[in-house]
Order: sequence, then structure tokens, then C-alpha cells
Amino acid sequence: MFGYITVDKSEMLGKDFEAYKAIYCSLCKQLGKDYGVLSRFILSYDCTFFAVLSLALKDDCAGFCQGRCKFNPLKKCNYLKNDTESLSLAAALSVITAYYKLRDNIADGVFFEKLLCYMLLPLFSSWHKKAAKKYEKIEKAVFEMSKSQFDFEADENCSIDKASEPTAKMLSDIMSMLVPYDDASQRLVFSTFGYYLGKWIYLCDAANDYDDDLKHNGFNPYVILYKDEKSQHIFDIEKSLNYCLNEAVNSYNLMEIKRFDRIIDNILIHGLSKKQTEILRNKE
Repeated sequence: MFGYITVDKSEMLGKDFEAYKAIYCSLCKQLGKDYGVLSRFILSYDCTFFAVLSLALKDDCAGFCQGRCKFNPLKKCNYLKNDTESLSLAAALSVITAYYKLRDNIADGVFFEKLLCYMLLPLFSSWHKKAAKKYEKIEKAVFEMSKSQFDFEADENCSIDKASEPTAKMLSDIMSMLVPYDDASQRLVFSTFGYYLGKWIYLCDAANDYDDDLKHNGFNPYVILYKDEKSQHIFDIEKSLNYCLNEAVNSYNLMEIKRFDRIIDNILIHGLSKKQTEILRNKE
């Protein structure tokens, strides 16, 4: 994924931010445990949010314990005492999405970027093979997203809705995995939430890359639609992003969340809006 799902620290209680950091550090630790120390470098805020949401559906929490950071032994970190299944799921999602992102960079990048990606490919492939074998449903969802995205980007007249559909569908499938199969109503809620959040992520990335893609003739649905400076169409872009974000929040309000609700509230209500504003206003 793209790193857009972040908290707004200024709007958080101190204890909630400490809990969020502990989950972030726990996911980092789980990546190292499952895939080796170098996999920690692919840690992202997006997959941390996935871990938070997965943990939020559990009935209990054994709390946190203190330990030392592997990268900075002088630094003390808090870690989850248990619930490694949620962390393993998020770690697998991190690895699988990072692998397909690397393959995408090989296909679309400039010479030196491709060279670096080719050098990293054997390492990412070994992580991916292990994660894909254990979590076949995540692998299937991300693979189908990558394949559809490649096909759509070959269309010079690809619309915004069509271009964002693969990411939306992928995150819809993955979010619904967090809910038991027999809970049809909550699976629909999580599926809808993932769909609009995935669409928002894709369109945020497109808005963020607008200037570079316009300059270098890269694929971008907003460039196809507007064909000139982003600032001329900033309010139209913002309108499409707001619609996706509002639909995601509406679905979230129907979720049966059991804990960490203040962290998720902060991310969806404050963090995503702040990130969107940074992309649209600061770049303008």
C-alpha cells in the first residue's frame, strides 16, 4: 500500500498514541520474526492500521510489555503481550503488497530504479513465497489487483472509477477476511469499508503523483481527465476524495468495535483528512 493511513498525533490522547506506537512496534517485531530482520524495513502505517482494526475486533487484550528495539537497543518500546495472529496477518499483508509494489516498479520505473528493484527482487520473493503459502486469500486478492491494474493502465482512456477499482476491490476482500464467514452483515460492512478506503488510497496516490506523472507522461487517471495543472481542478479532486472518505466512515460507524476505537476514530476522522489536505493544499 501507500502509507497514507496515519494518525493525527495532535488530536490524540497520550495513552492512545502510546498504544498505537506499541502496535506499530509489535508489527515491526512480528515482521522480523516471520520473515527476517530486513523485512522490518517495509513496515508501513497502512498495515499498522490493518493490525489495529483486527485487534479491535477481539474480546480481550492482555496488555503490553516493555522491551528493547532491535534497531536501537538504547530505546525502550512497548509490545503486545499476545495476539500474534492479528500481527502475523498484518505482516503477511505488508510482505505481499510490498512484493507486488516492487514488481510494479520494475515494470514502470526508470533505469536506476529498475536496477535497484531487480537487486531486491530475490529477497522480496523469498518473503512473498512464505507469506503467500500461509495466507492464500491475501495473496489471491493482491495478485488479482496487480493484474487488473496492469490491464487498466494499458488503456489510454481509463476513467478514474475504473483505475481505482482494483485497489478498492482488493482492500474490500481483505477487510472482509477479518470477520467470521457466518456473520454476513458485518462482512458486508467491512467489505464496503475496505472498498471505499481502497478507492480513497488510490485516488490520494494519484493526486499526490499528479505533477510528476504530468511531467513524465506517467499513467494517472487525473492527468487523463484534466490534462493540465492540478491546481485548476483541485476542488473536483477533493470532492471525489471526500465522497470516498465519507462512505468509508459511514461503514465504520456500523462496525462492532470492541477496543481501540479512539485510535481508529482518530485515523479516519483526523488522520486521513489531514493527509488529504497536505496532498491537495501543500502541493498546490
